[in-house]
Order: sequence, then C-alpha cells, then structure tokens
Amino acid sequence: MKQLTILTILITFALGRGFSQQDSSIYLTGNSDVDFFGSTVLLKPLSANISMMQEDNSPPSEKSPWLAAAMSLLVPGTGELYSESYTKGGIFLGVEVASWIIAGVYNSKGNKQTEWFKKYANEHYSPVRYAEWVWRNIGSLAPGLDTTSYHLYYRPPVGAEAPPFDCLAWPELNRLEGEISSFTHRLPLYGEQQYFELIGKYKQFSKGWDSEDPYEPDHLTPGDQFYYYGVEFNKADHYYKISDLFISVIIVNHIVSAFDAYLTASKYNNSLHADVQLKMQPTIYGMMPTAQANLSYTF
Repeated sequence: MKQLTILTILITFALGRGFSQQDSSIYLTGNSDVDFFGSTVLLKPLSANISMMQEDNSPPSEKSPWLAAAMSLLVPGTGELYSESYTKGGIFLGVEVASWIIAGVYNSKGNKQTEWFKKYANEHYSPVRYAEWVWRNIGSLAPGLDTTSYHLYYRPPVGAEAPPFDCLAWPELNRLEGEISSFTHRLPLYGEQQYFELIGKYKQFSKGWDSEDPYEPDHLTPGDQFYYYGVEFNKADHYYKISDLFISVIIVNHIVSAFDAYLTASKYNNSLHADVQLKMQPTIYGMMPTAQANLSYTF
C-alpha cells in the first residue's frame, strides 16, 4: 500500500510538470532522471533549442588535369601547386627561374665578349694588309697564274686600312683566293659574323694581323696574336652556347611540367580520401560526442 501511494505521487508530479510548460509535447525516454527531473529544453526539436555552426565535411573538390597542364605549360610548377603537389611545384618553378637567370647572364656575357673581340679586330686586323700579302706572294701561292685581269683595289689603299675597308674589291679578292689550291676559304665581307670568325680560325688569313711580317711568305706559322684572338672569339661562342643550353632547359621544363601536372591532377582525383572526426551530435538526451568517418573515391 505504501509503494502504491509513492507511485501515485510520482505520476501526478510528472503530469503536473508536463502541463505546466508552454509546449504540451511530452518526451519520455525511459530514464527517470531525464523524464521526471531533467529540463524539457533538451528534449525539444533541434530547430527550437540548438544553434550551432556546422562543419563542412564535403570531400575536396576535383582538379582539372587539362587546366593543371595548361597552367604548367605557361608557368612550370603552377599546375602542380594547383593539384596540391607543393614539392614538385617548387622544383619545377625553381628550375624555371634559375634557368632564365643563367641564360640571361651568359647571353649578356656573350654580348660583351662579342663587342670586345670586334673592337680588337677592328684595331689590329686589316683585310687590305692581307690582300696585299696575297698579291705579293701570288707567284708562289698560285704558280703560272695570269694576274693581269685582277684589280684588287678601287683606289690606292693608302690610308684606307680602316673599317669598312671600302677601297678593297672583295669579289676580286675572293676570285683570286679561288685560284690558290692551298686556300680552303674565301674572306667574307667585312662586318659579317663569318668575317670575325675566320680571321682567327684559319691560318691563311693570319697575315692581316698587325703583328705579322708582311714580307714573310710563310702563313702556316702565325704569331701569338692570331691565337689570342681565336681564344677570345671562342669565349663569346662558349657563353652563347651555355645560354642556348639553358633556353633548351626552359623549353623542356615547360613540356615536362605540363605533362607531370596532368598526371598529378589525375592522381589527385583518383586518390582515396578518409576523414575521421570527433564532433558533438544533438540527441534527445542532449549533445553527445560521436565519431564520424567520411570516405569518398572520385574518378
């Protein structure tokens, strides 16, 4: 009888609390602490009781392989960075920057060296002096040649041994050189790149240097000036070759980076993403900690 009385009182108390609230909805959980003594604020629908920021658990957005390739083709490494491959992106970008710097430095060195050897040649080499030596020794260079039809000068070369050497009849000189069996080349016109190259490359042109004896018939043993100029000329050529090499590296870097960026973006899209988080989840009992795993596989 005593137990029946206590149960009647508890039921009356619970009903009284339910009717005393503004919301007439009653949620019974089976837990006496919650049903009879807990706050109904926790038992109301989520929209009425809970205001919280939702986490964005959506999988990472897909990368476009073609966009990544186009980016790296334009600027190597940017396609890899776009595809979140930061190490490779940094390497490709670093190679690009370093190659442009090296190519620019050596191209500038080549230009300066070219200016230097042209200035040196203009001061110390004369095609007129070379032509005079050929004419003076034509008897031994081309025995039996009739030279009456040759006219090497438009006017006397007195005082004309300076660029651009307009007094010299270049076609006549080249025709005369063609009659000499031991000569393998013709002296190019003054100012051409070949002109500056050949005067320090082939011994047959060595007698135009001002350190040579104009009356010495042997042209196969030139002096130090001929070799010195040849070394200085080759320095410029060497600088340009290094610059060209790194221009080639730049082109290859663009192509390889574009190809790699396409593969990297494709690999990114095909990778498995797993995400496990511990978050607070609203329940009829209030906010409860729960573990959530997000798995996605994209093609």
